[in-house]
Amino acid sequence: MQSPRPGVNEARLAFESGDPRATMKAASAALAASPRDPQLHWMLGASLLVLNRLTEARASLERADTLAPGQPGICCALASLARREGDVRQAIRHADRAIGAAPGLDLALRMKSELLHMTGDSLGACRVVDEAIARGLASASLELAFGLACASADRAAEGERRLRSLLGTPGLSPPVVATGSFRLGHLLDRLGRHDEAWAAFVDANRARARRFDITRTLASFEGIIRGWTPGAIARTPRSRLSGERFVFIVGMPRAGTSLVEQIVASHPKAYGGGELSDLILLSAGLGHSDMPGLGHVHHPEQLKQGEVDEAARAYQRMAAARGPNATRFTDKNPLNFPCIGVAQTLLPGSKVIWCRRDPLDVCVSIYMQDFEQGLPFATDLRQIAAMHRAHERVMLHWKSVYPGAVMELHHGELVDHQEEVTRELLSFIGLPWDERCLKFYESDRITVTASNDQVRRPLYKSTGRYAPYQKHLAQLRLDLGLPATP
Repeated sequence: MQSPRPGVNEARLAFESGDPRATMKAASAALAASPRDPQLHWMLGASLLVLNRLTEARASLERADTLAPGQPGICCALASLARREGDVRQAIRHADRAIGAAPGLDLALRMKSELLHMTGDSLGACRVVDEAIARGLASASLELAFGLACASADRAAEGERRLRSLLGTPGLSPPVVATGSFRLGHLLDRLGRHDEAWAAFVDANRARARRFDITRTLASFEGIIRGWTPGAIARTPRSRLSGERFVFIVGMPRAGTSLVEQIVASHPKAYGGGELSDLILLSAGLGHSDMPGLGHVHHPEQLKQGEVDEAARAYQRMAAARGPNATRFTDKNPLNFPCIGVAQTLLPGSKVIWCRRDPLDVCVSIYMQDFEQGLPFATDLRQIAAMHRAHERVMLHWKSVYPGAVMELHHGELVDHQEEVTRELLSFIGLPWDERCLKFYESDRITVTASNDQVRRPLYKSTGRYAPYQKHLAQLRLDLGLPATP
């Protein structure tokens, strides 16, 4: 009897248990003995994808696809990667490959439906589910896909009934309960049944809750403010490469970063890079932190010229692979805000757009949004409020120590004075005026964040998002430093 290959079982067990770091470690070790095993490359790539290491994930998944072309699991992972990278049409092609190889694979069908919805084709998204059910397929994944698209396809009542039926099924896993409850909440919100919607969002966040050390994170932010003083910055080596083509769009999630990037990316000389993790990963790799694991540099003056230049080259290689000919390249990861000092060090001359919006609107919008990965504080209103206040402290610090590098852009002012603010924005980042930036919603570019629907429409009033939920927000108001009642 042939003995199992070294590390393969360990990698598979880690993968099946949902532990991406353990999977990455075990699969990497096993590949040393079995470098042509497509399953190992697939598990490694899928784990790197969960950890936001997209460039490495692509290499592993493409290797897996080369070794075992058309395997459904590999195709689905490639579809997820393409979606994360902003290439929704390529993601649809990979989902179609998976469906072609396994027509009854509900994961691929759900992906296809949700991707079509992202392009604005909600009728097509519903049709994918309808046709699967007509073939005798039925699953939670298909019901969740229908629950996303049904409102835009004028089938909201049917979607509510089906989601409630799904959520009444005994033994559902917490991820299914979370996604189903979020989608039910948005349907009810759209129907104006706000108390029922809020109850659904509470259920969703309870099911989605993750462990998050808010105290350690806030302490790390204070360490950034203490460490990045004008004196320390003056002693810190800066990259010898120019960073003037780079624009970092930051702020709290749901504060308008996707909209601002869409406006800039509508300019013919700009490229919208999307929500990238490269700056955070480079920051973590530099070290010099009092709290390893958070990716924050606390002692910039300890950086060496060589490591700064190498990190700068790594970022520029990533950008060159995505938008090689663009005069301006945007990186709109909202959670880059603790790393602005690193960005200014690696990419001198880069610009920062700080997107701001009514804090109640921001916090409620975060609580109502299903961040399946990457935002562990989003399931608790008190933690959301603490992060909001801390992010403002950090950003005001960056404005003071890097004068002229940071522009505040208030969502309400953009809505009320679109052309004036857009002109100011383009001037700040060094681009000439272009009328296409006013008609950003006509762009063929597809946004892959939760704001993909908003950026396909002209600007509209979105202030007061929290108003229908006012009775549930007394503690949030206090945590934000506001009166408990309006």
